[in-house]
Amino acid sequence: MRSKYYIRLDIIRIIACILIFLYHLNILKGGYLAVCTFFVLSGYLSCVSIFKERHFSFKKYYISRFKKIYLPLLIIIFSTVIISKGFNINWLNLKQETISVIFGYNNIWQLNANLDYFARHTNSPFIHLWYISILIQFDLIFPIVFVLLKKINTKLKNRNISTIIISVLILLLTILFIFKSKNKDIMSVYYSSILRSFSIMYGVMFAFMYHKHRISFSREKYNKIIFTFYLLLLIILNIVGDINNYAIYMILVSVISVKLISYSIIKKEDRPNKIISFISKGTYEVYLVQYPIIFFMKNIIMNKSLKVVLIIFLTILISYILHFILESKNKFIKYFRYVFITLIVLLGSFLVIVEKDHTKEMNELENKLNNNLKQIKSKNSKYVSDLQESEKKWNEMLSNMENEQNNLSEIVTNLPVMGIGDSVMLGAIDKLYEKFPNGYFDGKVSRSTVSGEKVLLDLKNSGKLGNILILGLATNTEYTNKRIDNIMDIVEDRQVYWINHVGGDDPSFNEKFAEYSKKYPNIHIVKWDEVAKGHPEYFYKDGIHTKGSGMEAYANAIYETIYNEYKNEYEVKKQKLLEDHNNELKEKIVFYGNDLLSNSFSYIKDKYPKANFNSKKYSFDKLYKEIKLKIKNKSLEYKIVFVFDNNSKLTKNNYIKLVDLCKNHKIYIVNLSEEKMDIDNVEIINFSKELKKNPDYIMIDGIHLTDEGNIALVNKIYKAVK
Repeated sequence: MRSKYYIRLDIIRIIACILIFLYHLNILKGGYLAVCTFFVLSGYLSCVSIFKERHFSFKKYYISRFKKIYLPLLIIIFSTVIISKGFNINWLNLKQETISVIFGYNNIWQLNANLDYFARHTNSPFIHLWYISILIQFDLIFPIVFVLLKKINTKLKNRNISTIIISVLILLLTILFIFKSKNKDIMSVYYSSILRSFSIMYGVMFAFMYHKHRISFSREKYNKIIFTFYLLLLIILNIVGDINNYAIYMILVSVISVKLISYSIIKKEDRPNKIISFISKGTYEVYLVQYPIIFFMKNIIMNKSLKVVLIIFLTILISYILHFILESKNKFIKYFRYVFITLIVLLGSFLVIVEKDHTKEMNELENKLNNNLKQIKSKNSKYVSDLQESEKKWNEMLSNMENEQNNLSEIVTNLPVMGIGDSVMLGAIDKLYEKFPNGYFDGKVSRSTVSGEKVLLDLKNSGKLGNILILGLATNTEYTNKRIDNIMDIVEDRQVYWINHVGGDDPSFNEKFAEYSKKYPNIHIVKWDEVAKGHPEYFYKDGIHTKGSGMEAYANAIYETIYNEYKNEYEVKKQKLLEDHNNELKEKIVFYGNDLLSNSFSYIKDKYPKANFNSKKYSFDKLYKEIKLKIKNKSLEYKIVFVFDNNSKLTKNNYIKLVDLCKNHKIYIVNLSEEKMDIDNVEIINFSKELKKNPDYIMIDGIHLTDEGNIALVNKIYKAVK
């Protein structure tokens, strides 16, 4: 009797295959959820296939699974290996990855290799085969579990025991899946054979309930409408299902898939729909073939949309040719099939065996990157600490300087000035002591520059000469350069405040002194003549000696000159402090990068011991937000160097946005790709030419640099970023 045909099961299979394919093509963000549908289908169909057997045979079951699952897998595996080696396509993990797929533990291998299925990278043609490994593991174990359950039923004479056990198991697996999904490491959950088996067990559970106990979750009435509704709901979830809530989406899709199966087996067809059936039967081959095609097409430069169309066309063509060869009953094709499979397996096996295992080399690289990341983290902690300490000291210096400026009157008043002068100074000594209570003043009638020189020398020899000198020696003398030189030789680098005379012996003294004194930066002239001009009330009849308000004005003139000199000095120091700080900030450098920066850190840290280093798996959004926050906090360094390899997926447009964000900064971009990065106001450090000329700069993985490559890159960066 011919088996009944369920067209809706084929439709589910076709839709799920399309959704996954679109996900692998980066078109559908939630297409990964369709794998749950395949898991549910696999659990259901595997269980049903056993129910159909009156006397279960392990041999028959495993041979059937070998033909349906394993044989097409072997052909794709070894064909991919042969093509990769034949066209010298870089595939770092060929040996380990291929072996992991052959022996059904690829999901575990990918987890240990830190591969991210959600990244949908094209560094491997087998990134999707973790799913097949879980199916193989299930097919190996399930018949044994089924027989054990059957024996338990028989022994306990209760046909419901197996269903109860499976129900409890599903509940535990679902709870465990939800609990573990809270872990930040998505892949440890996603690749887990135990955690992902909850979807498979949903299918098994439904098979037991329907085929053993005739319990269904569907209704005959409006079944077509309800089936269509659930199918649309499945598609919608695959469109909107982002990875942030992947656990919820996976459980929903698994439940919906059970509902779809329950409404699929309501409608039976006596004869298969040839087109739907043919398409459905080839979906497994489509799943196997699609990612190797994507892998081989990754380096072909062509229009993106056209490339997608070509990938779809080649995948469908090759998949259904392979399916036809495997399923054909034609004698010639069967003979060809045996020869083809034998040659493919033998040649592929040979290539896998002789392939060099780069595990040790890559482990060393991984250890190096991890150690460098620890060093970067430690260095950045010190960088932040040093920066905070430096800013604190600078702010304290600036604050102290501003406080001193605010208290400048008090500072000048308390200066230990020393005044040596003639009778004019002598007459105003009381006012001078009021202005400078800590000062020392020596005034004498008719004291000239000659006698003043002797007083200064005696004070110096006795160790009493102060550092701030007020000299009033211009009234009773003739001006000579030699006399001024003698006085300045005595005072050396002390600060001298020279008081101009009014009505002195030499009318030209002030003018000559002002010109000649320019060669002495420590001479500051107290322009008493300008202050006194137009104020005859300041003087006695002789027009020289001060009286009344004149004595006050004389002392004030000296005080104001010293005050203004100190004020100017503070302004210069403050400006210098600000300029030095600004120049220091302009020398601050921050490096943003990924593995390219981490790998070269051992060399680059010596070139830039005071730089800030940030090496992470940056997405553009994450990088943009981090820099934007630093700009907001006014903590972004002036010089910014982007050191990303091609794995970062940062485009020219991404860099343009970053440059616009950092428009007040000096930006450098390391470019390893052949894409031109001509961006205004940015210095491009082009390293792609060096990579072409020096193949030894690149490691076997085609991504990371060797020590020679790192040294060359760092030297090129240093040359650009001085």
